Amino acid sequence: MTQGCAGRVVLAAALGLAMLSAEAQIDTKMVSEVIAPVDKAADKGPWAAKLAGGYAKTSGNSDSSAANFSGEGRYDKERWHHILGATAVVASSAENRDSPTETTAESYWGGFKSQYDLAPAWYGFGSLDWYKDRFSAYDHQLYEAAGVGWRILRSEAHRLDLELGAGAKQAKQVSGDNQNEAIALLRGLYTWQISKNAAFVQKLAVLSGSDNTYTESVSQLKAGVIGNLSMVLGYTWKHNSDVEIDTSLVTPRPFEKTDTYTTVSLEYVF
Repeated sequence: MTQGCAGRVVLAAALGLAMLSAEAQIDTKMVSEVIAPVDKAADKGPWAAKLAGGYAKTSGNSDSSAANFSGEGRYDKERWHHILGATAVVASSAENRDSPTETTAESYWGGFKSQYDLAPAWYGFGSLDWYKDRFSAYDHQLYEAAGVGWRILRSEAHRLDLELGAGAKQAKQVSGDNQNEAIALLRGLYTWQISKNAAFVQKLAVLSGSDNTYTESVSQLKAGVIGNLSMVLGYTWKHNSDVEIDTSLVTPRPFEKTDTYTTVSLEYVF
């Protein structure tokens, strides 16, 4: 069996199991408990949010010390769960006080995802992700996807989710060329509640098309400071499999395929 056929069989099996599970009665209280994020504040209703800001060190297409900001809002109501998020990494510098300020790092992400619980361990989802990095090979990338998620592991200390899906991508390279293609999506989320005031979070996303495969890994270690305020140490790794030649350089060479961000932030959960 080819790799493509095997992938279709696995996805079909997952969809079949999800549809069968949906026929069973769902304990919505149980579902709400198992999908609650480790950094969610005390339950004050269906709404939750967090804001973070701090320092970032970038490498790859941009090597700078930068400021980073992020925010996330959630709404959980019975079987429905909606998440809206955004991040920004920005840096500028000048050779001296009389020199003009130049931007040395500028990267943004915005995303939205809706989930509908089919069963305690299964859910359907639709997602939208927008990426813009001024110093990468792509001016911007936009992904739309839908698929099935599986809550593989749930315990007091460990949680693991896996998502499989398909969708479309629209991207513009710095040369002005457009990339429009179908994509396959794989996402994973692992959380480890190390103690009452400390947690480790690992996120992985692979969005693959015929022209480019975009991979992103985010690792975070969170430690409570006081109340709902935490310190977060993070490492983000981004990779594009297909990049163009950077013609803005004196000696043109390909853009770097990999960019990284090392961050130290303070995060407040509402």
